[in-house]
Amino acid sequence: MNGILHKTPKVALFLATTEKAGRDKFQGILRYVRLHTPWNIHLVENRMGEQQLVDLHAWGVSGVIVARMPESIRFMARVGVPTVVMDSPALYAKCVPHTSFVTSDSEAVGRAGAEAFLRQGFSRFAYVGDAHEWDWSTLRCRAFKERLARAGFGCEEYGPLTERERRDWTLDQKRLVRWLQGLPRPTAILAAHDGRARQVLETCQLAELSVPGDIALLGVDNDEVLCENTTPTLSSIQPDFELAGYEAARLLEQLMRRTVRTPQTFSYGVKRVVVRESSRYAHAVDSRLLRGLEFIRLNACATISVPDIARHMGVSRRMAELLFRRHVEHSILEEIQQVRLARLKTFLLETDLPIGQISAQCGYQTEMHAKRVFKKATGMTMRRFRCGAPSAG
Repeated sequence: MNGILHKTPKVALFLATTEKAGRDKFQGILRYVRLHTPWNIHLVENRMGEQQLVDLHAWGVSGVIVARMPESIRFMARVGVPTVVMDSPALYAKCVPHTSFVTSDSEAVGRAGAEAFLRQGFSRFAYVGDAHEWDWSTLRCRAFKERLARAGFGCEEYGPLTERERRDWTLDQKRLVRWLQGLPRPTAILAAHDGRARQVLETCQLAELSVPGDIALLGVDNDEVLCENTTPTLSSIQPDFELAGYEAARLLEQLMRRTVRTPQTFSYGVKRVVVRESSRYAHAVDSRLLRGLEFIRLNACATISVPDIARHMGVSRRMAELLFRRHVEHSILEEIQQVRLARLKTFLLETDLPIGQISAQCGYQTEMHAKRVFKKATGMTMRRFRCGAPSAG
């Protein structure tokens, strides 16, 4: 009888949660299961030492969801149960026919990157694709260039790579240095994903190119582990991975209940563009300002003063203040306060350290001073913020 399950489905998830995309997709799957139906889930992540689910039939599998694990094909191809593939259809379509797909709208990603840069007033653009030139990377590039062309702008493209360059980052980087040095300045670059953007950032430093002064940089995936731990921090487009997981689970449920019999395809788009330092001030090409911003980012939680920053910028205190007011529209002290406050929030959310210790580590002279500043800026106490309670306002 269609639509009726006689026992709890056993679902195998081939999904790496070591990257943000995988974690968000997993959260989306779990949200669907919590809201709609119980499943017995076995998660395969291909971690070192992980036991494999070699015989899916013996386990009693009812359905499979797989994301970017082409090596899992040998387990999937012979089981003949409902299967949903998330992303990279080119890897699976031939080997696993009659499969349903939940895929990223790569063209929407490319358009989002172009629109983010256009809103900031850039006029020179480039794209750095994935080293292996996957179909989704090519689609992102095409949509990025088409959106820019409609606005009257061209776009440089890095690549294609030789087979040796694809295998060897050292060779690829040598070529990338020359290409970056030949670009006009400033140029706004969209990279195919955050890992590639981080490679571009590293190469800019090697080529003595300022980010964001000479090169503005935007990645894709918004993987906080990568984006928050670069200097400068990395701006990124965040696809709606959680929706992807939710829709994959919904589709698999329909296939297992046999309310849907033919292969289906669902596309998910962009959730947001997260602007960080790698693109935020790129239109402000004054290298003195950029030196000041970098100095504050590195030392905001130490005992630094306006004269320290002006000295590092190589200008008078008055000129330093003028540069900040002109380009970032607030004072040097306000910039220090913003960076300290951001660190304070991170400590509150990601650690269980005492508030007094956090205050000291974030550069505040006393815990009371930190509490006053935090309450004024956010409208709530640090304790309430840590507990996740919404603001009264």
